[in-house]
Formats: sequence, structure tokens, C-alpha cells
Amino acid sequence: MNLYFVLEGDQTEPKVFPKWLEFILPHFSQVYFETDATEHNYYMFSGGGIPSIYNHTVNAIKNINEHRLYNKLIVCLDGEEIGVEERVQELLAHIEESEVVLNIDCTLHIVVQEVCIETWFLGNRRIIKRNPQKQLLKDYLSFYNVRLEDPELLEIFNDSFRTKAQFHYSYFKEVLREKNLNYRKSKPTIVQDLTYLQELTNRVTDTGHINSFKQFVDLLNDIKAKTT
Repeated sequence: MNLYFVLEGDQTEPKVFPKWLEFILPHFSQVYFETDATEHNYYMFSGGGIPSIYNHTVNAIKNINEHRLYNKLIVCLDGEEIGVEERVQELLAHIEESEVVLNIDCTLHIVVQEVCIETWFLGNRRIIKRNPQKQLLKDYLSFYNVRLEDPELLEIFNDSFRTKAQFHYSYFKEVLREKNLNYRKSKPTIVQDLTYLQELTNRVTDTGHINSFKQFVDLLNDIKAKTT
């Protein structure tokens, strides 16, 4: 089995997902040219945000149909303001309008991060101090305590944020700043280790929160079950 990933993000996901795949699918290896896939390989391509990822998904289908090397096309993108279902329908509508049909040997999977990937990262309860000292994090936790409540339901704090994704990013940065840790989309080192992934999985198991993350991990675990 070979996997073809189209990612909305061009910084965080291309760094984090290969690390997570090392833990969940250690028998898969990454290839950097889509035609190099043989067996148990995955290829990742950044779609460069919305709406360009829609066109890149169509192009990926064309490439997959041409080379016949891949069994799963996995498109990962943010729900942002419109949510999971509407984002899925937008992408499917664009594919349908393109009149391109994925070959029967490959299955399309759409993974929508509700709201963005930092939303998932906020699911690690251990990283969030119970009694923070910095005022901004105190304010954020007073507004909505992501340690106790589902991060996917976190709304905008105030008008200084244009989108929920911006606020979720800021919230996560403040969580880490409280521990004197730094986070940048281009350097997401803190979330790349196995312990962090396990804490997110524990959050799902214990609370049912971050359901869109669960769907992603469930997909990978299903692939693992079918290939080992």
C-alpha cells in the first residue's frame, strides 16, 4: 500500500505528520518524488492553503491515475470558520466540477482539522499549567479552559483576532510561553515527539474531545491493521 498526502499547510504539517507516521506506521517510508513509490511508501505535497489546495487535489488525482502507484489519497486541510462538513463538501464539489474521477484502485480520504492543527495541539492537558502566572494565559483560560473543555469548540476571544484559527494559534503559543517554550509554525519541535502524540490520543480516549484528530489517527491505525 502507498499513501499520497495533500496538505493545506506548507510549514507545520509537513514537519509534524512524518514524525507521527514514524510512530504509527513505522513500516512506511517517505518518498520525495511521487513516482518513486514502490511498497509501503508515502508522498507528501503541500497544497499552499485554501483555495489552491482544491486545484492541487485535482492535479493529485490526475497524477495518481496516470502512475497507478497509490492506494489512498489523503487530503488534510483546516475547517477554520466553516467547519468540517462544509469544508468536505467544498472540496468534493470542486473535484466534481473538474470532471476528474479517482481510479478504483485508490480511495479518497478527507481529513479536516477542526479548527486548525494548533487546535489539536491544545488537546495535550499536561502541557497546560493549572495555575499560570502570565496574565494573558489566565485570561484565555478564564474565557475557555481548553484543559477541561474541547479545544475544537473554542471560539474567538475578542475582536483583535480575525479568525478562530488565529486565536487558537495564539492560545497555544501562550500555553507554551508559560513553560518558557517557543512555538513557530516553521519549527514545531515540541509536538513532534511520541509523548505529545500519546497525550493527544489519551485526551481522545478519556474525554472524546478533538474528534477530528481521532478521525485522522483512526485512519492511520486502520492502514496499520491492513498492512502489518
